[in-house]
Amino acid sequence: MATHRSVSHSNNCTSPHLAKNARLLRVLYLFVLCLAGAGPWSANIALASPETDLVRAEIARSTLGVATLETAIANVDAADIADREAIALARRVDELRTENAGLPKRIAQLQKALELDREQALLTWSRRLPADADGETLERLLEQQRRVVAELQAQINTEELELSLSLSRPLQASGDIATLRRRVEDLSVPPVATQGEERGLVFKSRLLRHAGELRRAKAELDLRVTEQDSAAMRQRLLELTLRELRQRMSLDQRRTEILQERIGDLWRTELQARIQTLQQTEAELAGSAEVVLLAATENVALGNELAENHELLARDRRALVSIEEERDYVTEALRDSRARLELGSASEHVGRWMWTERRRLEPLARLRQNLNITRINLADMRLRLVTLNDQQQQLTDIPKALRNLREASEAGADDEQSDVGAVEQLPPLLRARLELLKLLEPVLTRRVAALQQSETALRERLVATQELQSLLDRHLLWLPSHGVVDAQWLARVPQGLRDLTLPSRFVTTLKLSARSIEKTPTLWIACLLFLTVLIVLRLQAPSRIRAQAALTRGAQEKRYRATGITLLWTVIGALPGPAAIGIAGVLLQQLGTPGRYSHSLGLACMALVIPFLGVQVLRWSLVGEGLAEVHFGWRPQRRRALMSTLTIGALIILPMHFITTLAFVRRSDIAIDLQARMSVVVSSMVLAWAIWYLLKAGRVWAVTESPSAMRWVLRGVLPPLVLANAALALAGYIYSSGVLLKSALDSISLIVAVTIALGMLERWFMLGKQNLALRKFRASQAAALEAGDNAPEQVAIPEDDISVQEVDAHTTSLLRGLRLSLLTLGLLWVWLDVLPAIYRLDEFALWHFSDTGPDGLNIELPVTLASALLGVFALVATVIGSRNLPGLVEISLLSRAGVDAASRYVITSLLRYTIVIGGTLVGFSLLGMRWSQLQWMAAALTVGLGFGLQEIFANFVSGIILLFERPFRVGDVITVGDMSGRVTRIRTRATTILDFDNKEIVMPNKTFITGHLTNWGLSDTTTRVILQVGVAYGSDPVKVRSLLLQAAAEDPRVLKEPVPTCWFMAFGSSSLDFELRVFVASLSDRLESQNALNIRINELFAEHGIEIAFPQLDLHVRDMPRS
Repeated sequence: MATHRSVSHSNNCTSPHLAKNARLLRVLYLFVLCLAGAGPWSANIALASPETDLVRAEIARSTLGVATLETAIANVDAADIADREAIALARRVDELRTENAGLPKRIAQLQKALELDREQALLTWSRRLPADADGETLERLLEQQRRVVAELQAQINTEELELSLSLSRPLQASGDIATLRRRVEDLSVPPVATQGEERGLVFKSRLLRHAGELRRAKAELDLRVTEQDSAAMRQRLLELTLRELRQRMSLDQRRTEILQERIGDLWRTELQARIQTLQQTEAELAGSAEVVLLAATENVALGNELAENHELLARDRRALVSIEEERDYVTEALRDSRARLELGSASEHVGRWMWTERRRLEPLARLRQNLNITRINLADMRLRLVTLNDQQQQLTDIPKALRNLREASEAGADDEQSDVGAVEQLPPLLRARLELLKLLEPVLTRRVAALQQSETALRERLVATQELQSLLDRHLLWLPSHGVVDAQWLARVPQGLRDLTLPSRFVTTLKLSARSIEKTPTLWIACLLFLTVLIVLRLQAPSRIRAQAALTRGAQEKRYRATGITLLWTVIGALPGPAAIGIAGVLLQQLGTPGRYSHSLGLACMALVIPFLGVQVLRWSLVGEGLAEVHFGWRPQRRRALMSTLTIGALIILPMHFITTLAFVRRSDIAIDLQARMSVVVSSMVLAWAIWYLLKAGRVWAVTESPSAMRWVLRGVLPPLVLANAALALAGYIYSSGVLLKSALDSISLIVAVTIALGMLERWFMLGKQNLALRKFRASQAAALEAGDNAPEQVAIPEDDISVQEVDAHTTSLLRGLRLSLLTLGLLWVWLDVLPAIYRLDEFALWHFSDTGPDGLNIELPVTLASALLGVFALVATVIGSRNLPGLVEISLLSRAGVDAASRYVITSLLRYTIVIGGTLVGFSLLGMRWSQLQWMAAALTVGLGFGLQEIFANFVSGIILLFERPFRVGDVITVGDMSGRVTRIRTRATTILDFDNKEIVMPNKTFITGHLTNWGLSDTTTRVILQVGVAYGSDPVKVRSLLLQAAAEDPRVLKEPVPTCWFMAFGSSSLDFELRVFVASLSDRLESQNALNIRINELFAEHGIEIAFPQLDLHVRDMPRS
């Protein structure tokens, strides 16, 4: 900028000398700009074209302005860069064409390599192995072979990744080629100089830049076209390369297995001979000293440990191979799944393949368990290696070890006898032990290495399985697994029915059952006896249930025990059928091999147990004089509707559910396409009819004056949703509809369980309420009888005494909250398999909002369909939770003796505020409204409302202060100004006080904060009562005082501590004034004690002749007028 000012200044200067210096400075400046514009390319790339050199030279000689020259230099530099990139692209095209020319030859070589006879190659390799190779030599060969397998696996992973990328390139390449062709067409139009602003030099530089960009675009287009032309052949090459690598790896894995077998056989033979030698030595030393026998026995144990670890090493290596194969398979499945999803493929073949992969995945809990077991074994092996090293170190000095053994033997002996031959017998045994330890160390080291590799492979497999499971769960429900129902499908229906009822399968199952009975008769007999016991108990269940109903109806004071016994016999009556199916499932799984029909039949039976048990429990609950009628008090219309629907629905839906599960377990295409599809459709239609029938007014729902909106919504929504599930099955989404139907049936079982559990709880509450009412009635009768004999005596009611109406209100609130909580948690658990698919909705953006990123820049974030649904759900849950959860917490606190009513109210109020504030923030944040965006609006709104609604905000804040400071509680008697009463309700804006005239007064909370407040029982309910008594002049003051204290001592409401006091206060105008000061326990005792004391004082004064003073006036007449 300084130079530019110099140039500008020199242009305006009139001095020739200064102008000459300015021109020199400008030329020097432009030369530096030319050198800087060349950049780092000039050191590595060939010089630019002659046209570029000419333009650069012209720029160096130009006298134009600096800004114009900078533009020209930038155009020339861009032209140079474009030319160099075009040259690099052209070289890449030539290299690619050369590679393409050699592709057929490489493909032919790979095809020839694939024709290799594996068995012959394996036989040739086996013959080359030295027959007399020792174990260590074979171990080295095995380690070398494992490295080869690992390298091949790495190459396979690389080629698979390249193949996955190549499969996704054609679509992208087509779009790139179309874009490049449009770019070439645009650049083919030569630039035109703009009028007035373009100078000749700048226009030339623009022409150079335009030509360079055109050459670069053409070269890139040529490269993309060449890549696309050879894409199919390259994919073919990658596929053949993968096949050849897999074949080589399979061959090397087989070689690894042969080496492991050779090593195992070699070590097994050698160790057997060594163990026999050790055992023979132990037998020969039978009459030797105890220390010698102990050393020989330890050598035999060490030899057995060596043999056992060799076998465990072989097992660990086999397990390692299996774990690595599974890890590679899961990794490959994860890669293939991502490739298919990235390609946007949503065909039935992809859906079927992904469902197969999902079912093949091993549960994550089992993988974690295997990983933990492997880590424990690895830690044990490392610890054993440490102790092994210690033992070797102790045996390095044989004489020292011998002395230690003899000293230990002499110290532990009961007598002083010693064997002279132990000195000669122990050294060979110790040397043999040292040799065994040296042989054991490499075995343990290899086991540690194998377990480490297994631990790493298991960890990688666990991570890959988690990623694959998450990926599949997100997309599976949105992919079809089969084709749409058409004429061809209808023609295959008879074939599917024949496959379902194929007699040969059942004959095979019966034969396998007969064999199992012969092998394990005890198990079958035990199962048969168990079922017999259940059936016998089931036959007794109806009479037992009727007996409990009779006891319940005949008793005046009902017991909850009868309801519990009825529930027990209901479950016993429902058990035989589900138990028989469950036992059959267990036995059938033991008959067949996994994957066979008998095993699949057992799995299908096990899947039917829970739904069948739910149906049976509900049916037995609905029997006459059963749980629903006598104990739950269900209406006859509800019981009849449920029983009829249950009978029809269970006879159809449960067999269809069994057929669907069997088809999915078998994984047979014809079974899933035909049997499972038909079963899902029939089950969905029957279930939709059942829901429609039951939700009609007057059946499950009682008829009320105002129609139930919930019933109307459920009846209008649930049946169409279930029918939509049948439509999904007809459209080819068989797996998806099967999962949804299973979740729906599990939800029904959950609803049955929650209904019965809440019915039992409601029964408990109802019996408690009845017993409470009965106790109150009996207490009132006893009080009435006592009042007939004695004077009426009022008994104070404790503050926390709960009436029957309060119990009803708390019971209703508790049951509503429990029902909501249990159903919400249970349905979330039931639909857990479906919930991950909802996250697929994250891919659909509804709108965007701006937020501040970690770097302080504004970023655009989407609000997806899933976020919007979760936000609405959070707001709805906030409304429901703020209404129900505080009441539920208050009920749970009601049973705690240390929590009074005021504390319960404070806790529930704060909980309600927390739920509202937290739920609102979460809901709005999911909808895209962050707190950082709302805080300024909230601040402005708060300030505005603070000025406009000062009193309301003051009362609100005062209410919060009252909740925290608690200067008074619900039930306290307070005095504010000239008004007194009992606090009945504390709210955020105002507090309600019930005065002694039974009027409810609503006072703003601000009054309690800014004014004077008297609480008559905040920390201590004890208050003082003052009675003023005046007696006539001439009365004995001592006697008056003793009578007053006697009256106080006789009243039971007067506290002994503090002690009542009486004082002679003053000589009044017409009386002697006394004050009796007593203390009572509660505020309710003040008026009663005052009344009783006045009556008793009057009686005592009358008995003792003491006159109550009355006002009197003495008139002294000094001057009487004469009449």
